[in-house]
Amino acid sequence: MRRIAAAGLLAALVLLAAREPHGGALARQNPEYRYGVKVELVSLFATVEDRSGKLVTGLGPNDFVIYDDGVPQTISQFSREYIPLSVLILLDCSSSMRGKKLENAKHALVQFLRRLRPRDEAMLMTFQTKPRVVERYTSKMDVIRAALRKLDGNGSTALYDAIVAALEEARGAQNRRRSLLLISDGINNYGKARLAETVMRLQRSGLELFAIGLEGSFPEDLEDRKVTHAVLDQLTRAAGGEAFIVSEAHDLGRICGTISDRMHNQYAFGYYPPPSLDGRWRAVKVETKMRGLRVIASKTGYFPSASTRPD
Repeated sequence: MRRIAAAGLLAALVLLAAREPHGGALARQNPEYRYGVKVELVSLFATVEDRSGKLVTGLGPNDFVIYDDGVPQTISQFSREYIPLSVLILLDCSSSMRGKKLENAKHALVQFLRRLRPRDEAMLMTFQTKPRVVERYTSKMDVIRAALRKLDGNGSTALYDAIVAALEEARGAQNRRRSLLLISDGINNYGKARLAETVMRLQRSGLELFAIGLEGSFPEDLEDRKVTHAVLDQLTRAAGGEAFIVSEAHDLGRICGTISDRMHNQYAFGYYPPPSLDGRWRAVKVETKMRGLRVIASKTGYFPSASTRPD
């Protein structure tokens, strides 16, 4: 397993273009008013790890800086308390996943579901030629575990269609903290949606994405690996979250465990941004004031809603 590197991203995207088919409870402060305009709170979550990848869980609000379009913001809300999670699992069940890949993915997801907490909920979708809802959001994890065991692989890989459909389904989640867990071994080779459209929808959704890419190990798979890296990098950069590349299917359990740890050890933040004049995308970055720590934020930016813009 290795985290996706930015190097070589441009070259990989050129390949892709050629392959495109058709601490305590939240302390709420009064909303700020600037020039008579009420602005809407921006909420986000973040995980912090050290250089070795170990989670760092004891930080306070004064240990962080949040930048909105490069400008430091006042942190109005902060919490280290666990906030219930709604996670939508999106599993590739195309032909290339049939056999050990899919069996290892199913086993890893069963273990992942066992680590969810009582107030969490999960939903299961699969995709082949088309996305399919297997089980809608439920806190009864045994229902989803039973459904997982019945899945088999067949058909093409409509990855982008599946993500777009999942974003719509995620609107039905009960919890305000929402994540998408994607497992796929292939490149989008079917469907109507395109990468640019999918990236834009992820940006607008505010949904955190954890993506696991299963790569081939043969020399002839090199081009596919570059494209997979580039696609997952773009998707997670748009949504927030993190992407992982796995060479061996048996590593899926360990990676799902890592993702579960991330999801269950997040800091919660809120801040009131400056009013937006044009409604354009605003980049968000979270950093710590302590050296050697890395922050994985649940969003990389947002489009301001109408209430954050002057009348």
